[in-house]
Amino acid sequence: MEYDKLSEAEFMKFSELIRDIAGIYLKDTKLTLLSNRLRKRLKEKNFKTYDDYFRYIKSSNDYSEIDEMLNAVSTNETYFFRSNKHGEALVRDIIPDMMEKKRCPIKIWSAGCSTGEEPLTIAALLKEADLLDKRYVEIYASDINTQVLRIAENGIYDKRKFRAAPDDFITKYFKKIDDDKYEIDRNLAKFVNYSRVNLKKDKFMSGIDVIFCRNVMIYFDKEDQRVLVDKFYDSLNNDGYLFIGHSESLYFIENRFIYKKIKDAPVYYKE
Repeated sequence: MEYDKLSEAEFMKFSELIRDIAGIYLKDTKLTLLSNRLRKRLKEKNFKTYDDYFRYIKSSNDYSEIDEMLNAVSTNETYFFRSNKHGEALVRDIIPDMMEKKRCPIKIWSAGCSTGEEPLTIAALLKEADLLDKRYVEIYASDINTQVLRIAENGIYDKRKFRAAPDDFITKYFKKIDDDKYEIDRNLAKFVNYSRVNLKKDKFMSGIDVIFCRNVMIYFDKEDQRVLVDKFYDSLNNDGYLFIGHSESLYFIENRFIYKKIKDAPVYYKE
């Protein structure tokens, strides 16, 4: 069966629903993208029209299909050692300072971890600095997309994911399983605890020391960004830190954080 693009009215209905469920804000320019991604769900579930699928999602308790819809529309491109100044500031300055103050275990949360490259990069950096020990550091990683979490837990990556990584990263922490696939060493992966978290709807854990939420808030509108930043603030311990993407800023968002720079890494600090 062939499907046309979403009409503008259908796009508005779906975009409002997706924002309500997950906080993901879709601009009008995403109509074709959303059409293409939803089309796969219609074919998979044998729905004849977008409207039929919308009514099903809206009225049913099929939470697994709601998850599949969110999996289809969320964006998940990332790679190891992306924007690594944040990681260097964490390992060289923040963690040693917290350890000196005997704040152990130090809890680090990668919020919006996608397929796991960010938390595994953090784990590797800590390992290289002799700071990776479950008595002293706990790493949590979450995403709303159950499909990418399965990939993260499987720990198998293709070569393009290593384009920014140091030369010896693969040889130290991965096993080659075919020409273009590498599997993470479980002795490193065991330090990362994965879970599904909806940043808009779910209650966050408390007592976190460092949050990485990079290149995630760009998919939220300003009001949902403000609410999310407040939730992050409340989940952090005093003297906690929030890292966001280099292209992101809290400048236009009302918030309680203090902006700092550690070495050349911008970071938001909770006193």
